Amino acid sequence: MNRLFLLSVLILGSTFHILQGQNALLMSSSPRSNGLGKTNLNFTDVNSLFGNQAGLAGVEELSAMAYVEQRFLLSDLNQAAIGAALPTFSGVFGLTLRNFGTADYQENEVGVAYGRTLSDKLRIGGQLHWSQINIAEYGSRSLFNFDIGIQAELLPNLWAAAHVRNAIRQRILDQEYTPGLLSAGLVYRVSDKVSLRAELAKDIDFPADLRFGIEYNPTKAIFFRGGFNTAPGGWSFGFGLPILNNLIFDCAAAYHPYLGFTPSAGIAYRKKK
Repeated sequence: MNRLFLLSVLILGSTFHILQGQNALLMSSSPRSNGLGKTNLNFTDVNSLFGNQAGLAGVEELSAMAYVEQRFLLSDLNQAAIGAALPTFSGVFGLTLRNFGTADYQENEVGVAYGRTLSDKLRIGGQLHWSQINIAEYGSRSLFNFDIGIQAELLPNLWAAAHVRNAIRQRILDQEYTPGLLSAGLVYRVSDKVSLRAELAKDIDFPADLRFGIEYNPTKAIFFRGGFNTAPGGWSFGFGLPILNNLIFDCAAAYHPYLGFTPSAGIAYRKKK
């Protein structure tokens, strides 16, 4: 029971100021995001499924991805997710499946996402998701919620974005509610090879987290990433490498000053034109 209680406290966010938003129910992050200090609002590829769905509007071909993550190198905090994005004449549709936890505490989530371009300088998107939370000795709870996001070009090479995760606040257990995250950020493309990212993420009940990332793309399909965040402070790094014509392998490691490393890895597929 003590082990179960500890896991529940960690996951449900009672120690959010220590976990800096690592709650799986709050936000699932792809390896690309993990390598960039958790920044993810201005992606325009399949990684937008696990960040800001407005970025799906930038997906031009059938794309899919899968990744795994072991938070703080603890076997009890494993996460696995898969997602796919399909462009159509009326926007880009996405599907996500995610699993987090163990037999004592487990989250399963299914999400249906959509992104659309309104103009050359404006994209919108959102996601409707169903989550089932299973806690040993407490039973299970099913929840519907939604996310909504936007991306807009402010100046040439400068894009802004905003996103709301879990827009409806719902009770999970006594005194425990679904965490909601409000976030906003910028990306500045210094050149074709370098982009700089800065974001502010704020849970309704806890301190804000400033996040920063830099991505270097020396060749067409090779990426090097680094980043850090401020609440409570930590750094990360990662890379992306081609393994076949249509596949990219992404790997990242994020360091938490109290809890240690969180490695993650995944494969992204894009159908070539």
